[in-house]
Amino acid sequence: MTQAVYFVSLGAGDPELITLKALRLLERADVIYSPVSLSPNGRRASKSKSIMLSLGIKEEQIVSYDMPVNREREGAEDAYKQVAEDIKARRQANGDLIAAVVAIGDAGFYASSAYIGELLEAENIPTSYLPGVPALIASNALIGGQLVQLDEQLRVIPGVATPSEWEEAWQSKHTIVIMKGSMAEEEIKRAMKSYPHRHWHYLEYVGYEGKELYLNDVNQIAERKFPYFSLIISKTR
Repeated sequence: MTQAVYFVSLGAGDPELITLKALRLLERADVIYSPVSLSPNGRRASKSKSIMLSLGIKEEQIVSYDMPVNREREGAEDAYKQVAEDIKARRQANGDLIAAVVAIGDAGFYASSAYIGELLEAENIPTSYLPGVPALIASNALIGGQLVQLDEQLRVIPGVATPSEWEEAWQSKHTIVIMKGSMAEEEIKRAMKSYPHRHWHYLEYVGYEGKELYLNDVNQIAERKFPYFSLIISKTR
């Protein structure tokens, strides 16, 4: 059995950001695993499923699985294991099965689905990743200009860093991207005051129609309560 399990990138929220290769793979997939975000208050939502349905993917192809949106890993790890086990069982029943696991953004960039890939690879099940547009690239497109240029470096921080790491980042001349802004809201608001020479760009729900927001005024950013799907880009130009 050599058929790979495909990890398919959907792009950053906007259905039109999916690649042709990814769409064609989904159209011929036998089963597509799609996460359902499960918030602490019990609210369930699946952006990935809505993207696929808008692109003409059949609902019967899609298998949803709950993904808790919090910092506790136990529930998420259980979900990854269940999906991996279901894929294994389906592959054993059908050697030609085309299975896909989707991710918003890029499937290889801070994507929860990658943990499913690790479980499958540990069982010697081949995987294949189809790239996509990650949130930081789509966000910078809203801002305009280059994310990095010339000898600048790019540093991506997933919402958590040590005090010394934060200071090193802010004091540099490089571009800093903070994913999951809600996890670093206090630090970002402090840094905006301490490093006024930096240009601050705040984005929410990039690619989500009706919810997308972009602010570059530090006073407006400071008044904002950062949701989970927020992203900050800080440049020195």
